[in-house]
Amino acid sequence: MKTRVPPVREQYGSAGTGMFLTLIFLNILWAGANPAAKVMMEHHRPEWVAGFRFIGTALILGLLLSLPAFRRVFAPRIPTYLPHVLTMAAVGFFGVSSAYICYFWGTQLSTATEATLLVSSSPIFYALLARLALREPFPPQKTLGILLGLAGVWVIVNKGLLLREFTGATLGNLLVLAGVLIESVNVVVGKSLAMRYSGVSLLWIESTTAAISLTLIGFLVAGAPNLSWTASDFWAWGYLTLICTVFAFSVWFYLMERAPVGGMGVSVFAQTPAAGFIGYFLLKESLHWTIWTGAALILLGMLLTLRAKAPAVAGGGLSSPESLRSETPSP
Repeated sequence: MKTRVPPVREQYGSAGTGMFLTLIFLNILWAGANPAAKVMMEHHRPEWVAGFRFIGTALILGLLLSLPAFRRVFAPRIPTYLPHVLTMAAVGFFGVSSAYICYFWGTQLSTATEATLLVSSSPIFYALLARLALREPFPPQKTLGILLGLAGVWVIVNKGLLLREFTGATLGNLLVLAGVLIESVNVVVGKSLAMRYSGVSLLWIESTTAAISLTLIGFLVAGAPNLSWTASDFWAWGYLTLICTVFAFSVWFYLMERAPVGGMGVSVFAQTPAAGFIGYFLLKESLHWTIWTGAALILLGMLLTLRAKAPAVAGGGLSSPESLRSETPSP
């Protein structure tokens, strides 16, 4: 392992329109992740659903990274500095496994739609942690956009402005929210390293250690996995692994190399309206009229955040690698 810490690369001040539309597309794909997990959990324990997802991701990404052409384009800067490798490995082993256990336990107790809607609240934690840990700018327009997005999530989850009576799914929703908090920390730590290395290589390290951790958890908590799969299990696993993780997370990590994670996180709000439609058509979960109101607030929040201008920073602003290098912590 090399001992020299690679420099921080130049960062964009905000996500451009094309990048933002790409992020929205990724989040629409992710809106189907909890419904797909719900399908698999009809025949498999949630611990193994999470384990199967990351075992597949680690194997497929490892195969792709073994190809020189793929590595040249998507992973030219593989981590070699041992403390950074260990940091990303710890994120996968402890952080990713904990987050997805919470997600899938919570989804099993609640509904796929409610779980995905709660995940849509993650941008507020992304932005706050990015502000505290990475010193990303937080202009008033971005603040307003995030608040409008959260208001949209509130309206959809509660089917109105007032908090309704807690149901038996409350524990499930709290578990999902715990997963959101854990993954927000994972994202911010990953961002601090993605400014130095190729995001796809970081994703592979994270997925590999998450697969090891989730396999251990699966055997300890759920026993041996059910190896008798139905056709729907294969389709759901393929969607979770190939579409939601190998493809979508690779693109997310690739973009995270340069774009501010606070701005990227706002695109997660796109999952909210998509979650309602997917839950309704795939799992026959109820689609209340308030989803339209919530979706309008969410879209307005995304537009405000997209138009937010980052304040200038003395000595070159956000585009100055020197200013970022002095502000970015080294894990």
